[in-house]
Formats: sequence, C-alpha cells, structure tokens
Amino acid sequence: MCHGCQQSFCTRHFIKHRIYISEQMDGLREKYELFQHDLNRENFEQSLLSNIYAWERKSIRKIQEIAEKARNDLQQLMNKTKNDVQISLNQITSEFKSNAKSDNFTEIDLERWTKQLSDLRNLLENPSTVSIVEDKKSSSSIHGIKIIHHQQQESSYPTINGSTHEEFNESIPEHFIPMFGPCKLTEDDCVATHVNYRAGLSQISGTNLYSSEKHSIDFLIEKKGTKNIFIGIHSSSKQISSQAFDYSVHGWWNLDYAIINGESEGGNNNEIIRTGDKITLIIDCDNHQIQLEHHRTKRVVHLPIKLDVCPFPWKILVRLLTTGDSVRILR
Repeated sequence: MCHGCQQSFCTRHFIKHRIYISEQMDGLREKYELFQHDLNRENFEQSLLSNIYAWERKSIRKIQEIAEKARNDLQQLMNKTKNDVQISLNQITSEFKSNAKSDNFTEIDLERWTKQLSDLRNLLENPSTVSIVEDKKSSSSIHGIKIIHHQQQESSYPTINGSTHEEFNESIPEHFIPMFGPCKLTEDDCVATHVNYRAGLSQISGTNLYSSEKHSIDFLIEKKGTKNIFIGIHSSSKQISSQAFDYSVHGWWNLDYAIINGESEGGNNNEIIRTGDKITLIIDCDNHQIQLEHHRTKRVVHLPIKLDVCPFPWKILVRLLTTGDSVRILR
C-alpha cells in the first residue's frame, strides 16, 4: 500500500512506483536549486526599477521645461519693465538737466525729482506686477509615485528626494562638465559618454562644490565595456587639465580598487560593477570621508580624506576609459 496515492501494488510494481516518485523528487530538487540561483541573482526588480528611472527622467524633463518657460517669461517681463523705467528716467533726466542749466529749480523740484527717482528704483527692484506662484491648474503637473503591496500594505515615496536612514543636504541638482578627453555630454549634461578610444582617458567633473554637511549623488552605469569606470572626488582648488598625477583624487575604479591621495590601493580588478548598476556616492564633508554604495551587491565602501591633501571645496570626478562607456546622474 502506498500511503501517498493510496493504491496497492505487488512487490515488483511497488519498487517501480518508488523509483518513479524518486525521479519526481529529483526533478523538484532541480527546480528548487534553479529558483535559488535566480533569487540570488537579484534581477527580478530590474524591470520595475527601470520604470521608476523612466518616471524620474520624464518628471525631471517636465520640471526643466516648465522652469525654462518661466525663466523666459520672467526675462521678457523684466526687459519690458527696464524699458519703461529707462523711458521715464530719460524724461526726468532731461528735465533735471534743463532746469539745472537755467538755474531754475527750488526745494520742491528737488523733492519731486528725488521721489520720482526712488519710485523708479523701487519699480525695478521690487516689481509689484510680477510674482511667482504655483500653477495648480497646469496640465503638466508632476504626480508622485508610490509602491503598493497588494496585501493591504503600501510604502509611499514623496516627490522630494530624501533618505529613510540618514539626513542629506538637498544640493542643487548635479550636472557634468568636461575636463579633458573625448567626452560627450547629453540630456541636459546628465549623461557622460566616452566617444573615442584612441584619444585616451576621458575625465568629467561636476558643477557643484561640497565643503559642508552630507550629500548623496546617484549614478546609473548605462554602459560599461571591458575596463572599469572611476567614480570619486577631487579638490576644486586643483586645476586638472591633463592626465597628470593629482594628490587630491580619491575614489574607486571598483569596490576593491581604490584611489587614495592620487595613488592606487587594493588593485583587485574583479569586474564587480557592470552595465545597469546603480551606485550612490556619499560625500560626507563634516566627517572628512566619502562612501560608495553598490546597490546590486548591497556593499558599501568608504575612504577617509585628509584636508591637507584634498582641501575643500570638493567636486565629483568621473573617468571613462572605453569607447561607449556611459554614466548618468540620477536626479
């Protein structure tokens, strides 16, 4: 009697039945091992993360478009105001010079001209007809996103960047600026791409200066070739215009391959960082250190910084070696 299927067998057929069950067991064990392998690869969330990155880039573009239109509208209004003020100023100046030349003025005239001049200055510096307000009826409004777990649990994420574990200073959004080498910047200077291998190393810095508090900059490795990509900092007081040695450079070519005081340390060239990885560079000015968080492996490495070698203010630094290598600043 088989206690599983509740069927009766003779001895010979019972043995065959047990062999069949054992084969089924082996097949199930293989499925378990395959599933464990896939689980360890941690790639199930990549498609969902791609959706979040796409929303993030789309929202940033909308914000930039709205801000650019507002800047243009404001510039037009200010140009009109300046033109009106100039016309009035010319009239006052003409009257003032004419009366001064003929010595035909009194205290009343002086008081009137002084008030007119004060009114014009106030109109220019504090235009009462111009104000900046939130357009709540705009069709281009940015809607926040949230993650919903369909077991009556949800975790909401605000539209303002922040951290649930640490407090970071909200800096002006970073942008890349080229330093030297064959680099192409795209998408409002948020994407840096190496474009010519024969021209050698491409070095890119950032626009922001860091000298106090803690700051977090997220990078996406959009494409990585056979060689590592460097992410770190350097002192803005050092003008790097070539591949010359610089003591102020600190950062990582890989998680186990660091640059400290401009010199290599570790030298482990294992290809840990690869295409599609998200990396966070944490610049902790108050504690004189930087950290690199590799989200796929959940590893965090850090480097202490000596201010006599790398004085404030600091700037981000990216180095690309292979044609097509591309790094994006996530905002």
